[in-house]
Amino acid sequence: MRTLIGKPIALLAVPLAAGALVASGAPASAASASSTATTATTATTASASATKAASAPVRIQVSFPYSVRAGRVVSFKVRLINKLRTRTDEIFLAVKFPKNVTKTRIYVPRGTHYHEQCTRERTRALCVLPGLKKGGSYTFWAKAQVSGSARGKLYGYFGGAVVDTSLNTDPRELLSEFGDSIGWVKSKSTITR
Repeated sequence: MRTLIGKPIALLAVPLAAGALVASGAPASAASASSTATTATTATTASASATKAASAPVRIQVSFPYSVRAGRVVSFKVRLINKLRTRTDEIFLAVKFPKNVTKTRIYVPRGTHYHEQCTRERTRALCVLPGLKKGGSYTFWAKAQVSGSARGKLYGYFGGAVVDTSLNTDPRELLSEFGDSIGWVKSKSTITR
């Protein structure tokens, strides 16, 4: 079974002037976007809940900074949460930045017991992860090197799918398979100099 993680259904304002996006994991046709503006200077985890869409196996949360500096590395906290009462199949995660970035990576926190199979490219990082146990979650840091000449906005896109595939599957194949059907969680940060 292959199920998309989903489209963003809420943009949350959380304490400490932080920005966060949450997606329920619903298929793109079942989720609708909300456009509440937020401002932030630091990335923190969102603890508020989003409006529920259709039932889906995995929810994605993204915490992001409102403003980033040109020439610096910016971090996005990405959390995947299993909403099922059983273990999920493997998870495909994609992070991409269309422009203003010279290097993109995904890192797992030290001391965790899960290992990711990721590609590391200039403007995107793709991963295949083991399934999540009941009620379990994965936390990652997506890091992007902002170009020194970047101006305007830095847009980040986060999405994926629950897939029944081997952990050795090339994540680029999964991205081409799902293509436009992925419902991307989109972040927007202002680039400062």
